[in-house]
Amino acid sequence: MDGTKYQELLAKYLNGECTDEERALLDQWYDSLDSEITLPSTDIEKKQLLAKNWQLLTARTVNTTPVKRIRFRPYWIAAATVVLLSGLSWFFVNQSVLELPAISEQVSKTQLSFTERINTSDVPERVVLSDRSVVTLQPGSKLRYPITFASNQREVTLVGEAFFEVQKNPNKPFLVYSHDLITKVLGTSFRIKACPTDRNVTVAVRTGRVSVYSPKLATQAKSKSDPETIGVVLTPNQQVTYLGQEHRLVKTLVENPIVLIPEVELASFTFQNAPVSKIMAAIEKTYGVDVVYDEEVMANCFITTSLDQENLYDKLTIICKLLGATYKVIDAQIVITGSGC
Repeated sequence: MDGTKYQELLAKYLNGECTDEERALLDQWYDSLDSEITLPSTDIEKKQLLAKNWQLLTARTVNTTPVKRIRFRPYWIAAATVVLLSGLSWFFVNQSVLELPAISEQVSKTQLSFTERINTSDVPERVVLSDRSVVTLQPGSKLRYPITFASNQREVTLVGEAFFEVQKNPNKPFLVYSHDLITKVLGTSFRIKACPTDRNVTVAVRTGRVSVYSPKLATQAKSKSDPETIGVVLTPNQQVTYLGQEHRLVKTLVENPIVLIPEVELASFTFQNAPVSKIMAAIEKTYGVDVVYDEEVMANCFITTSLDQENLYDKLTIICKLLGATYKVIDAQIVITGSGC
């Protein structure tokens, strides 16, 4: 199995979700370790060993680019070898991996052990977390996360830019800390950009809903309520930027809104003498956005046009030109202003 499959299988084992067949695969790997090494025999000890190997694997392997096989030196005789079936790739684990983790590193519900991934390459790296959520880490970015998540929530820290695909679990919210901002999700996909040299943080949502807030905003407002209540909720095609110097959130639409409905439900954007209300309704449904305009003023406006190939903003530009109107994006809503027809 490849590196990603191995990480996913190991994560399932640590969470107690392995099937008998999957456990047999891990046992096969476990039993294949060098017979000269004294190995723990109990399930608890084995789980601790796997947890330690999980830490090193996630810290050192993401892509499956083949690497040269390393010749054993004398001090490698007591090393464990984890085979990643991706071409002829090998991942060598030092003998220290086989030692039981210290108390401070043991997997438990009361104390977490964290690892850190820094993408030093020039291409995005894929990181699989213990709950099988996937983080695509951009070059120069850093992610800090626990080897196994706590029982009540999942927390990671990001410096830089990453795209998150979070496994749904309503009982364990997923929180991303980036500078002064907290992004809370239950299961969704979204992008966060929090550069170390820039105090501004941008969160953009592709699917699902996320809550974005900053404890500093609550402090500034002298609010005793939950900081989340003075944050913003984002839906697909929406984004928010936290202005670090001004301590405020600015909500808008993403740079390139995508079509949110299945292709079979996608309505044609070719209109023949169609009322404005029909066109605006099609835009709202297709992109999941709110379009605000004076329906009474534009009640007598009809449009003939074809907009099947244009993106959202090009559609709006053409429509407004035909109406003699203008549009602005305000608080993630499209506001159209015009004098009517």
